Amino acid sequence: MMRALISILLMAACALNAAAQTVDAVVLQSATEVDCRDLRNTRISEQRVYRLLHERASDMARFEIACSKWQKLTDFNGQVTDATGKVIRKFKKGDLRRSDLSSGFADDFYTLSLDYTPSGYPMTIEFNWVCEGNSGSFGFPTFAPVEAYNTQVEHASYVLTAPAQMACRYLCQNTTAQVTESTQSDGRIRYEAHMDDLPAIASEPYSPPAMEILPHILWAPGQFEFHGVAGDMSSWQGLGAWNQSLRTGRLELTPEFKAQLHAMTDTCSSDRGKVDVIYHYLAQTTRYVSIQLGIGGWQPFPATEVCRTGFGDCKGLTNYLCAMMREVGLPANYVVIRNGKRRLVTEFPSNQFNHAIAQVPLSGDTLWLECTASAHMPLGYVHEDIAGNKALLIDDDGGHLVTLPAYAPEQNVSYSTAHVSLQADGSASIGISQRYECWQYEGMLPLMSLTEQKRRDTMLAGMNLSAVTLGDFSMTEHKQSYATPHIDVDMRLETRHLAGITGSRMFVPVGLFHKVTVPRALQQRLQPVSINYGYTDIDTVVVTIPEGYTIEALPQAVSEVTPLGELQQTFDASGDTVTVVTRVLMRDGRYPASDYATLRDFKSAVKRAYDQRIVFRRK
Repeated sequence: MMRALISILLMAACALNAAAQTVDAVVLQSATEVDCRDLRNTRISEQRVYRLLHERASDMARFEIACSKWQKLTDFNGQVTDATGKVIRKFKKGDLRRSDLSSGFADDFYTLSLDYTPSGYPMTIEFNWVCEGNSGSFGFPTFAPVEAYNTQVEHASYVLTAPAQMACRYLCQNTTAQVTESTQSDGRIRYEAHMDDLPAIASEPYSPPAMEILPHILWAPGQFEFHGVAGDMSSWQGLGAWNQSLRTGRLELTPEFKAQLHAMTDTCSSDRGKVDVIYHYLAQTTRYVSIQLGIGGWQPFPATEVCRTGFGDCKGLTNYLCAMMREVGLPANYVVIRNGKRRLVTEFPSNQFNHAIAQVPLSGDTLWLECTASAHMPLGYVHEDIAGNKALLIDDDGGHLVTLPAYAPEQNVSYSTAHVSLQADGSASIGISQRYECWQYEGMLPLMSLTEQKRRDTMLAGMNLSAVTLGDFSMTEHKQSYATPHIDVDMRLETRHLAGITGSRMFVPVGLFHKVTVPRALQQRLQPVSINYGYTDIDTVVVTIPEGYTIEALPQAVSEVTPLGELQQTFDASGDTVTVVTRVLMRDGRYPASDYATLRDFKSAVKRAYDQRIVFRRK
């Protein structure tokens, strides 16, 4: 009883955000001190003290850090205290579990971790640790004391001390915190920032990625050295030039392989044909592995080595592809990019990338080639994780920001057609044909690796049908070079309870294919509305009127157009059938917080449209 009372009092003492959301955790202390003794040697000291108020914050009781033979954890301790302040557990470096397991073929990295499961709430957990590295500073930790939604911060500090020649830079985002600079007696520059008394930020549906909302300060050197290779990242051009220097001498191919390439491509009638041959050769003769040895996080293995072994990571495979393209007279550029929907901070040149692809500019067209997915992504297709993202194209002039193309919502389309043979008892036989294109194709792609039974189960789970028996079923992938990829699904269903019968009336649902969730209402929306995925669903349902029945009522046609999406639904009776066509278009983009109400209204309208019923009456 006393523990529950203390918990309630602590939670009441926490500041809530404007949406009156619960605080799950409080960061009592977050302290980071980065000490760059020179361009190569860095010592990072960290302290975190968390008060956890709810099991939703249990992940904060976990400690994990990535290390290598160049970046070592030299000190660690921690402790747990209960609601009364009593220490109930202490941690030391020996309690950390080391994991050398990796999805990579070879790497120099390992993780040290500690998992603690709180026995009750509230509780306080503290971690203190020191890391020392001697491979140079390619970047510094971000100052981001609000580590999650519904997390309040009491005190947070960040200190970076570095040689003046590093010309360190910073960018404050979503914060009014100021950075002070002072010169130390040894000539190094000390940068210091504080963030105190930060209220919790509520998690809201359709919010942008957390780092675009939470207060933080980005840090990066201007002049740097990484594994003995010096560079300048004060501009994108400079960062690209450093990256290009890592590829010097790594585009060479053996005379024997050059002859083989020309034998494969010299008879091609077009540049596109040459790209097709080389791209599919890459898919057939190489396999993706992650290689993170030394500077391998940025430097690709030589093209000759990838050719010889058949192994390569995204950097090695991309570099190898560029080498092959150039040998047969095609321009090809090495491009670094960030996978996912987190935006590149273009005004702050720094290490924000985690992937490499190739660009091949052809007359009247530019191809973006995903080399790690060459075995399953069709040539010419730009997949969802990189489409529309900004990237750094690297050539002999350095780095240049570019933007990849993205597919319009009208291209990310699913077509679903159902022919419903309805019986007088409400049962039905349904023949269904579906096609999924572009990003909707990608959404279906994981099913292609499942067993047929799991495919069947997954498809049925997404439909608004019950008491269903699935008969004939097929799922076929279509992917040709330079063509829109798609997956076709054909199936036949039997259901005992499609329509509801009340007295002489039969009520037939028209929304068979989609389950719509309306986002929750918010008292006050604070964040912009972020719709990452634009799409179009076009559903056609043709219902055969059962013998002995006639149409009593058809729903009214629906038409709604908003800045976020469009909805059209029509009903047409002809002979012994009723045809329902429903088209839903959702536009991706960022919208002001005030549009959240529009989004909810639109989603509600779509749900109502899918919930509509045709009414038949017994003659």
